[in-house]
Amino acid sequence: MKTFQPLLATSRLHLISFDQHTYDAIFSTAEKQEIMQIFGHQNDDEYELEWSRYKGGFSTYNLTIQFFQIVEKSTAMVIGWAGYHSWAQQHYRAELFYSLKADQFKRQGYMSEALEPIIAFGKNEMQLRRIEAFVATDNIPSNRLMEKFGFQKEATIKHRYQFGDEVDADYLYSLFPNPDFQ
Repeated sequence: MKTFQPLLATSRLHLISFDQHTYDAIFSTAEKQEIMQIFGHQNDDEYELEWSRYKGGFSTYNLTIQFFQIVEKSTAMVIGWAGYHSWAQQHYRAELFYSLKADQFKRQGYMSEALEPIIAFGKNEMQLRRIEAFVATDNIPSNRLMEKFGFQKEATIKHRYQFGDEVDADYLYSLFPNPDFQ
């Protein structure tokens, strides 16, 4: 099994890098149990969700991913993910995403701590000129997080996702990390 090393670190977190090639290699060569261990899955449902994300892949759309596992240093536990998907390299644009695995990790500043180096990575390593984020209008903590990092609200997007009979409304946020390219 491949051992992944942190690419980025903060005072409390290791941020372990996964790109499209790493993701493809894991799913094409590893067994289910190994995949569950790499991604910190606690049960079959978490594995199935990851597998469905992988099967849906971005490569079909000439897009790719760059994301980071968020690992708590003190426990070595995977507590979430953050990074970029829908990375259109030719347009220097990607969509930021982030998620914590459980409520017990929320409201402790983990995501603020993780996003700072991840946004810098997008600017410096990926050379992004535009970072987008879609946040549910009723997700107050995430809306505050976007404002904290200087994202500008550009629009309200209705019916972007449907969950059963419910549809959501999202704010579209943008950040231009390289001001020379605005």
